Amino acid sequence: MPESYGQFCPVAQAAEVLTERWTLLVLRELLMGSTRFNELQRGVPRMSSSLLSKRLREMERSGLLTREPLQGERGHTYRLTPAGEALGPLVVSLGNWSREWLKREVSEKEADPALLMWDMRRSIRIDRLPKDQLVVFFRYRDAEEGKRAWWLVAEPAEAELCFTDPGFGIDLQIDAEARAMAEVWLGRLELGAAMRSKRIRVSGPEDLVRSVPDWLGYSTFAYEDPAAEMATRQAK
Repeated sequence: MPESYGQFCPVAQAAEVLTERWTLLVLRELLMGSTRFNELQRGVPRMSSSLLSKRLREMERSGLLTREPLQGERGHTYRLTPAGEALGPLVVSLGNWSREWLKREVSEKEADPALLMWDMRRSIRIDRLPKDQLVVFFRYRDAEEGKRAWWLVAEPAEAELCFTDPGFGIDLQIDAEARAMAEVWLGRLELGAAMRSKRIRVSGPEDLVRSVPDWLGYSTFAYEDPAAEMATRQAK
C-alpha cells in the first residue's frame, strides 16, 4: 500500500488504497467478471505474476475482495466484497471521463493484442452470431512474436480465446493492424472505413463477412457513433 498522505480527508484515504500502480486495472477486471488468477492476468498482460499476487493481497487486506481456495484443485477464486462492488460506478466514470476529456489517440505501444482480444472475447454479442459455432482467426500483422495469432471460438453459450489452433475449421480470417482494430473496438473508427483503407482485411464467405459488425460489438467505453467521432477528429 502506498505511503500515507497523513490526511484525514476521505479522498486522501481512498487514494492510499486505490492509486497504487495497477490496482484500478485489477479492479476493472474483477468488475468485468474475472475470478481466477489466470483470468485476471490475461486482462493485465503486462503485469508480472508476482506483482499481481501482491496487489491482490493488498486489496484483500483493504476489504475490497475475498479469496477462497478452489475445490479439488490448486489456486483461489477472487470475488469483490460489497465495498469492492461499490467502486464500479467510479471505475466506469473514470473511463467515461478519459474518453470525453483526455481523448488520447491509441498509440502502437498501447494497442496490445493480448488485452484487445481478451476484452473482445468477453463482449462478443453471442446472441447475434450468424451460426451456432463461429471460428475466427485473427492475425495482427504488426504485433510482436507471440501476439500475432489468435483463434476466437464463439458459440451461443460463450466465446473462448485460443493461443493455438483449436482444430476447428476457420469460418473467417481477420488480418489487421493492432492499432486499427483497437480504434474500431473503441468506436473511434468505422470497421468499413478500416477495411476500405486495408488496415483491416476480413476474408471468408460473403454473408459471414457482412455479419462481423453485428456480433463484434464495442468496448464498454466506446463512442456510440464511430462515424461522427471520426469526422470530429479529422476536422481538428
